[in-house]
Amino acid sequence: TTVFEFTNIGKQPLILTDVKPTCGCTIADFTKTPVKSGEKGIIKITYNAAAAMPFNKTIVVTSNAKTPTKYLNIVGEVVAGKPATGTGTN
Repeated sequence: TTVFEFTNIGKQPLILTDVKPTCGCTIADFTKTPVKSGEKGIIKITYNAAAAMPFNKTIVVTSNAKTPTKYLNIVGEVVAGKPATGTGTN
């Protein structure tokens, strides 16, 4: 999960009308109320790491901004975890 924080630098309230991942393995949550000038909002993206491998996912953000469509990319690599080791007793 990662969170993108943004600030409305325009004069009018910024309204995110849609934040849509391009695949079903990614979930988006975002500020759904208008973000007033000078205030902050967030876009939270959660990637379901089902397999150990690199990933590059695109999220399409639609708003009432001067440029109404923007793209966010999340890039990373899922690595397999090591098995737990310990010295516990039975």
